Amino acid sequence: MAGRPLRSCGEIAGRADSHVASETSHGTGRYRAGAAISVENLGFSFPGRSSRVLKNISLDIAEGECVVVTGPSGCGKSTLALAMAGYIPHVIEGRLSGEVRVCGRNTVDTALCDLAVTVSLCQQDPESQLCTLTVEDEVRFGPENLALPVAEVLRREAEALGAVGALYLKGREVLQLSGGEKQRIAIASMLSMKPRVLILDEPTSNLDPDAAHEVMLAIETLRNSGKITLIIIEHRLDRLLEPADRLIVLVDGEVRLDGPPAEVYREYALMLEEAPRRADIPCAPPAATSCEQSPILQVRDLRFGYGEREVLRGISLTARRGEFIGIIGANGSGKTTFLGCLAGLNLPVSGEVVVCGANTRDVKPSAIARSVGFVFQNPNHQIFENTVEEEVVFAGANFRMDSEGLSVRAQRVMTQFDLISYRAYHPLRLSHGEKRRLNLCSVLPHEPSLIILDEPFIGQDRRNSARIMREVLRLRESGRALLVVSHDIDMVFDYCTRIVLFEGGRVLVDDIPREACKKIRELGKLNFLPGARCL
Repeated sequence: MAGRPLRSCGEIAGRADSHVASETSHGTGRYRAGAAISVENLGFSFPGRSSRVLKNISLDIAEGECVVVTGPSGCGKSTLALAMAGYIPHVIEGRLSGEVRVCGRNTVDTALCDLAVTVSLCQQDPESQLCTLTVEDEVRFGPENLALPVAEVLRREAEALGAVGALYLKGREVLQLSGGEKQRIAIASMLSMKPRVLILDEPTSNLDPDAAHEVMLAIETLRNSGKITLIIIEHRLDRLLEPADRLIVLVDGEVRLDGPPAEVYREYALMLEEAPRRADIPCAPPAATSCEQSPILQVRDLRFGYGEREVLRGISLTARRGEFIGIIGANGSGKTTFLGCLAGLNLPVSGEVVVCGANTRDVKPSAIARSVGFVFQNPNHQIFENTVEEEVVFAGANFRMDSEGLSVRAQRVMTQFDLISYRAYHPLRLSHGEKRRLNLCSVLPHEPSLIILDEPFIGQDRRNSARIMREVLRLRESGRALLVVSHDIDMVFDYCTRIVLFEGGRVLVDDIPREACKKIRELGKLNFLPGARCL
């Protein structure tokens, strides 16, 4: 796994023109000329954890530079972003060593409100930073706190919403937005501050292909302007290699590679196991083993809405044992709302949902949960216990399963998903990607017949995505029905037995991958086609 730095931090920082003080001493630290961000011997560990998340990181990021940071899930990328934005040490507690400077100012000595004028961080979980009730209020919040004239606030609002393709969301309440729509608004709220440094933590992870394309265009525009320093944390690198000046790879809290994007990417690819691909999966499900031969899931003419806004408009869908159904579609098309209906969390306005013979209108969600394992879109929405191990056995214990057998299953799934070493940790201390795997672990031990996964690959590197997919395929082969909502179009077409395309609360396509591909092309939804298969 060891790699070599491909370009020194000093060489990179030295190439930019500086309009900041040339070198400022403070304690043992040093501010390099032209560096928007200067990190020296940075180390950090969270309370209660002996191991350090960050280990002696030193790097300089020049003003106007576009830097992409990647690495395996849990390697410290988001923690580094929090340190560069000053959230560490002002908001997040822990043991900090070394120093971070933002445009010459030491983050320890500078108030967070002062840092926020210079550096903006769009976090991995957009909900964690949305703090107002409406879209307009959220995007205006920062500029208004700068006491800018009304005309300037409104100009920045329109410009920021337009940059992420979210002008259509004006007038909406934040709580009614989809996960991807919330991510767009979070990014827009940062852009409206016009920071000198913008840090984006997985900015496209919750976005549909069209929205991701718009955000990438906005990133390229910002990068080409030369007026802002961009630091982008991402697992999906294909669209970022061209606009980036540098690619930095973190492994186990240390900078392992740092240099020209194409060169670093080639070396990084050798460090990772490639995810297996299966181009052709038999579409016929295996013989049913329970629930007789009837479908596990039957949805008939389902309609649902929030107040006067109708979200689902006559959805019908059937799932049988051994089927692996991939649901794709634009942000706000009703995918997550549909999954909530399947789990009994949203009751239909009309139509019906039947799971293993039980109509969701007639039984409590807790009873449906015995047959349905539901992994939510936001990992934090289904964390209840104080340790990882307690979280994994939580559902099974509530169903009064045999404790010894439940413990054996829990140990097995924690090992399969590389969480066994964290079994005594508090779940909220895990990285976003680790929480995602924990959510999946927590719905497996009680062996539900229907498994619903809402964006299971968010925050996962290729190795962990492959680990998740191997387990999902094993579950399919054991006769369970699986539904996955994902914006990873290639993954969906590679593995799913059926593809369902949502638009505007309706099903436009429901077919086997090859036929679905043809229909999606005919509809002109080219961004919802896999990268190579249908070209």
